[in-house]
Amino acid sequence: MQKTWLKGNIHTHTTESDGDASPEHVAEWYKQHEYDFLVISDHNHLTVLDDAANHPDDWPYLLPGEEVTSRLFGNTVPVHVNAIGIDSVVEPSEEESARVTLIENIDRIRKAGGLPSINHPNYMWALDTEDIVVSKNAWAVEVYNGHPGSNTYGRGGKASVEQMWDAALTAGNRIFGVATDDSHHYHESSPLLANPGRGWIVVRAEKLDRPELMAAMSEGDFYSSSGVVIGEMKNNADEIVLEMEPYDGELFTTVFTGENGKVLAEEHGATARFEPPAGQSYVRATVHSSRESYRAWTQPVFLD
Repeated sequence: MQKTWLKGNIHTHTTESDGDASPEHVAEWYKQHEYDFLVISDHNHLTVLDDAANHPDDWPYLLPGEEVTSRLFGNTVPVHVNAIGIDSVVEPSEEESARVTLIENIDRIRKAGGLPSINHPNYMWALDTEDIVVSKNAWAVEVYNGHPGSNTYGRGGKASVEQMWDAALTAGNRIFGVATDDSHHYHESSPLLANPGRGWIVVRAEKLDRPELMAAMSEGDFYSSSGVVIGEMKNNADEIVLEMEPYDGELFTTVFTGENGKVLAEEHGATARFEPPAGQSYVRATVHSSRESYRAWTQPVFLD
């Protein structure tokens, strides 16, 4: 069976935790905006819409999930990890440090059969680069989070999440990079609110069901985006080829990155092509758009 691209958001909130819209309203928003699947990830709660099978035209395919939320030291150090594809609530750990809590939460999610994604490491500056590096059992880290307080790009001497990701990859971690909404606000739009539609992943799978989505995500057969659309993609150890779909005169620069975040090459244009060199343990690509801060991230090609 031929594989197809399926667009989804894996981090969103409803009135079942701290969102301002019902689960039904949230699901309808994503369906209306042409998302194929959705993970509702309320804090420490497994939100399930029991009637989902009867709403294929109203809601995207709903993959179960939870944001496992540890609030350390009076919630001054929030440690949040998404649990994707679980069947029951994963109780959060509250250990003596953010790092130990993070590792414990990741392990609990794995034991529950889920994919653990480290959420917004720079939110309230809760985690640092070494925290991500030592979390070797994580499936992914949010290289982009649409919440205005996520501090995705670092600054002030703090590393960006993309730099954290490269440090973990250089250390030998097989960890993927995801883009998400972390949406909370659906009735009013503002750069200062956590609105939907800002970050997503596009998974290549044979069909829209839980086993196929989980397998493709687990294997890294997807790309992540905050606005850039990739129409065709070849991503293997022999060659990386990206075919972007420009919108209204959009221009692109693609940066190919290797160990320690070293830039290996740059390509300009809607087509980018690169042959991964010997001597690198991984290569990945970031596509930068002329449309403000819109980007896309491919998953690393592991060369070892």
